[in-house]
Amino acid sequence: MPDTSTPTPRTLGAIGLSLRALRLGLHFLIFFAVFLTFPLHRRYLPKLAAWWERKLLRMLGLRIEIVGRLPDRACLVVSNHVSWLDIVLLGGLMQAAFVSKAEVRRWPLIGRFAELLGTVFLPRGQFKTGDATRQVNETLAGGQPVVLFPSATTLADLVPPRFHARMFAAAIEGGHRILPVAIHYLPESRSAPAHHAWATWTGSAELAPHFLRLCRLERLNVRVTVGEPISPVGVDRRQLAQSSHAAISRALLADANAG
Repeated sequence: MPDTSTPTPRTLGAIGLSLRALRLGLHFLIFFAVFLTFPLHRRYLPKLAAWWERKLLRMLGLRIEIVGRLPDRACLVVSNHVSWLDIVLLGGLMQAAFVSKAEVRRWPLIGRFAELLGTVFLPRGQFKTGDATRQVNETLAGGQPVVLFPSATTLADLVPPRFHARMFAAAIEGGHRILPVAIHYLPESRSAPAHHAWATWTGSAELAPHFLRLCRLERLNVRVTVGEPISPVGVDRRQLAQSSHAAISRALLADANAG
């Protein structure tokens, strides 16, 4: 019978943790400097943000494997949603804008920075997506990818629940391709299909304690699987949601079962 117990993650010692804390402190000073002086480099803010995000991931010990081809032109990127790390990961890899729930705009500092980076804030209610759809299409028309997490919340499950279809209307109206992307935070043991337990950030968990726990990890392996583009021609938004969900679920299950 296979051992399905969860091994203890490898963590940094006191010296390694101190050095990481020092590097992260300096890196966040850069963040605040950019935030406070953004009018001076507004034009380069997306590139600066992507650089900062990639550096943050390296400092946290993330080892990223990309399977497939990252987008070479604007498209609606659809992904499963496991953690706040997903945003840093895809933002760093794709220099993308994001669709986010409207509440994020009210978060101290983070909400303002998200707004500066062109985040599209989606209000609650199925009949309140008109402005958000227009903003997504404007961003895509400007050549920047837009990332959508259609499960609408972070979840620890390997396979996401069904995708909400309402924001797929932007791809249909603008004629933009859908690019399914599967994010898998590899667990310490590959004996059971799951994400790394320390990577998941769900429910009412607070950001700061989760970030501090991640800082203790020696490394975190993540596999990003980029699927084949899905055309919006001749289909409705529900079909796009179902096709995207199926592509991402297949990639996650295949990756987990490959062990």
